[in-house]
Amino acid sequence: MAGALTLDWDTLTASIDAEQQLVVLTACPGTPSHDAPRILASWATNHQQSAPDAAT
Repeated sequence: MAGALTLDWDTLTASIDAEQQLVVLTACPGTPSHDAPRILASWATNHQQSAPDAAT
């Protein structure tokens, strides 16, 4: 699969409610950790397009 990823993270906290946070994960461009999510997203998109339509 994708293997281990090395990611940096930042947490943004809402000023009006400290319990609401947004965590942003990033990887250095050009690294395997940067390429892996793109490959997985591409695989998921291709898999969804080839899956039979559940509505029919």
